[in-house]
Amino acid sequence: MKPGIKIWLFIGFLITSGFIHAQNESPLLSFSNPIMINPAFAGFDNQTSFYVGNQYYYIDSAQAFNLLYFTYDTYSEKLNGGIGLLFRQGIIGNRNISTTEMGFAYSSIPRKTNNGNIRFAANMNFVLATKHWYVGALDGIMIDPGQTEPNAPGEEFLRYLLLKPHLSFLWDTRAVTWGITAGYPLRVNFNADSLDAQQKSPATFTLYISKNHEGYKKGLRSRPFVFVPELIVHYREDFIFSRIHAYIEHTNITFGTFLQSDFSNNIHVLGGTFGIAGGNFRIDLNGGAGVPGISDNTGFCGELSLKLLVPRVDYSKINPWATKTK
Repeated sequence: MKPGIKIWLFIGFLITSGFIHAQNESPLLSFSNPIMINPAFAGFDNQTSFYVGNQYYYIDSAQAFNLLYFTYDTYSEKLNGGIGLLFRQGIIGNRNISTTEMGFAYSSIPRKTNNGNIRFAANMNFVLATKHWYVGALDGIMIDPGQTEPNAPGEEFLRYLLLKPHLSFLWDTRAVTWGITAGYPLRVNFNADSLDAQQKSPATFTLYISKNHEGYKKGLRSRPFVFVPELIVHYREDFIFSRIHAYIEHTNITFGTFLQSDFSNNIHVLGGTFGIAGGNFRIDLNGGAGVPGISDNTGFCGELSLKLLVPRVDYSKINPWATKTK
């Protein structure tokens, strides 16, 4: 079957699954970690990468989200594709809930098209939601006078479990890299009568579009400046989000700007990007605040991340300069 036909069939599946309910926890999408946006980036360009970062999104005094993440991805010749491992620890401030998430992703070997290549990916994440440990520790110690009930979200420590499968594709052409990710989580509630059991679980869809890095030819930089614009659109029933991100890479320095729109809470954040690299290490800082006048709240969002990249090594003892072949 031709790749173009597969893509349209896949998009049809995404549209159909939009009528089904599932859940994604906190409304946070990484600025600098691609496999958290589209699992098909796992093992991209046969490279190995490790990311660690922390994201924070403040909506108002009642709603705040924090997310610490670790990811590892590489290309596996034995599995004939890219693999990725993910760990995330999050906090849902308004509900006093902590989430611990672990996942595995597999990206198929790229299939050549007329002007690039396409790859398909699948991943499964497991999310365990619990009452935040310090809130549970304060139960019965620091509560309002006359209060007999434990602090929210309830007495039980274990709240619910989410199984979050995703399907995605990524089409990498000479001009543009774009793809779609769809998720349909399944929820298991440990307390059927709790407030958590009443939370909706909508399906999620994420569109990623980026202009290709024109400044690179066969892995070598041919221009001192590389301009990279990106567009991310994330949709679920209770949260609609978009981000336009444009940055410039110059040798070891990266700088740029972004506009992030949270349409569900009507918060439009204008911010900046700064990064510095040395060897195979890279540190990126992104941060911004809601624009007064067009935002209901002066929200804040930010991310600090560290990346370690291990480039592919093609080496032959007989001919050291030859490109590796199968």
